[in-house]
Amino acid sequence: MLKLNLEIRTKIISFFASIILHILFFVLIIISDLGSNHLSEVNSYLITLETVQYESKLNYTPNENKIFDNFRKPYEDDNSYPSDNVSISSEEIIADTTNLDQVYSESTLNLSIKYPRGWTYIDQNNKNKLDGVSFWSVEGIYNPPPYVHLEVVEKYLFNPNKFKYKVKQSNCEWYFNEPINLGDHISQEIYVRTEIDEDFIVKLIIIGEEQFRSFQPKFFAMLKSLRFGNRYLDIF
Repeated sequence: MLKLNLEIRTKIISFFASIILHILFFVLIIISDLGSNHLSEVNSYLITLETVQYESKLNYTPNENKIFDNFRKPYEDDNSYPSDNVSISSEEIIADTTNLDQVYSESTLNLSIKYPRGWTYIDQNNKNKLDGVSFWSVEGIYNPPPYVHLEVVEKYLFNPNKFKYKVKQSNCEWYFNEPINLGDHISQEIYVRTEIDEDFIVKLIIIGEEQFRSFQPKFFAMLKSLRFGNRYLDIF
């Protein structure tokens, strides 16, 4: 009973924390539209803006990640998935590394991850240790911009039966389901099961199925660039 209450309490806290984080994200988007100089003055200690090269045309490319052609309905029962995850080869995950030339890094987990040119980030720490980091486009081809959040999670909360697919990487495994479409807001969440003391959840949120299919290979490229604990998650 104590363990059940702890899990329920943890889920409730995570739910409200997610709501607060998304509200903060959309507020930051509105502020960013007022001008990058003004944004830097609002909180120059937390937000770093980079000089960007604006891409005026949106060139969609076919999404070769065929396993994501279908979208889930929100709140679908995770228990409907088989107990044994469907294994997918890492070669089936198509990643687009174009303009992925900026690097976020921090020392508490010896973690780094690449993110696209023209993006910025804000990170959150808890007791002097990384809790999560959010990335979004300052300027670019998507309006509103896509949003990617990396969260550090406790390993004991992991339940493989909540996921349909599994991809084996060099020193970890990815667990995930089909993307979720909620009122044209598309989200894709990948659980990264590691060999260190912490796991990660990396989540993409973007508006529109066409934009999701266009950006998803870039999202996978960010995920594949993730490094932690002196070891590589994957190498391009």
